[in-house]
Amino acid sequence: MPKPNSIRVAQLLLVFKLAMFAFILAVSLLLLVVPDGAWSGWTDYKTRTLHSMFGIAPEEYEAKHFWLVAVNLAPLLLALVLTLVSIAKKKRMLSILLALLVFWLSSSNPVQLLLSLVIVVLLLLRSSRLYFEGDQSASPAAAAPVEAGGRAAEGAEDAKTREPEEAGSQDEPPETRQAADSERKPKADPAIEIRDAGPEDAQALHAVTLAAFEEYRAAVPPSSALEETESQIREALAEQREFAGILYEDGNPVGAVRYRFEDHAIVFFRLAVVPSRRKRGYARKLVEWVELKGRTKGVGISRCKVRQSIHKKMFLFENMGYEIADQELAIRPAGTVKFFTLEKNLEPK
Repeated sequence: MPKPNSIRVAQLLLVFKLAMFAFILAVSLLLLVVPDGAWSGWTDYKTRTLHSMFGIAPEEYEAKHFWLVAVNLAPLLLALVLTLVSIAKKKRMLSILLALLVFWLSSSNPVQLLLSLVIVVLLLLRSSRLYFEGDQSASPAAAAPVEAGGRAAEGAEDAKTREPEEAGSQDEPPETRQAADSERKPKADPAIEIRDAGPEDAQALHAVTLAAFEEYRAAVPPSSALEETESQIREALAEQREFAGILYEDGNPVGAVRYRFEDHAIVFFRLAVVPSRRKRGYARKLVEWVELKGRTKGVGISRCKVRQSIHKKMFLFENMGYEIADQELAIRPAGTVKFFTLEKNLEPK
């Protein structure tokens, strides 16, 4: 998953600080073991360094001074390494705490203190928070269903994803079980194809959508996608009030998206990938397919809506170049939900 610039800069600063303090440790050792006159200018350099770095005369510098430096730098070096590791493992709170520790240990040097403060600020930025919270489920392939264009964005606040074997429970409609079960054992290199869907594909669209949105049934309010019927989808496609695409994996429908054209924008919604087929890049493929449809029609904007609470899903669209254009509060009988309108410019730059 691509890293935001805030994470990249924070890591670069941490590596820079680590290299700087490691250099100081190495120099303090060389000053102890390399004899005077080892090469031209070494004696003068040693004299200047000992005075500027340690404030002592060369003849006073002994092994105990090196170990004093090593003991003083060891906690900072360890904190820097642990901070880098925690960022790599996407441990947000641990990374922030370690960065604060680095800040405190750097208090003796104004420049190092400033660098440490910058690192802490970078880790607190929204883009960094989305990166930490995103993890694998925030990758393009793991995108959850999204709804846009006239309806509140559907999703749930970190709702628990069903295991693949639960997709075929007896409590689900037969078409939902079919969508989830038909592709339970894909090939190592499956054939992927996205096709335009017509009224005759309403059953497959409905089945994929239900399978994908089922995990959001417990959301407050629940997704309106769960209330939609196959006949409603068929009617909308037949009247061309909306259009759709279905992603097939080895001939099995495992993903879907619907869209319509509004003014100079293509608005997509009901972006769905069945749970057992996520983390494969299918959501990104569907969004890119919609964007291509928009460019073909000459529209300049691609638009969708996402619940504000779904931070992991927001990261997908921000990675694809979408920006927040508006926010809205939708009041429903089952609850109130706030969602963002995201837009991307499709015009060539």
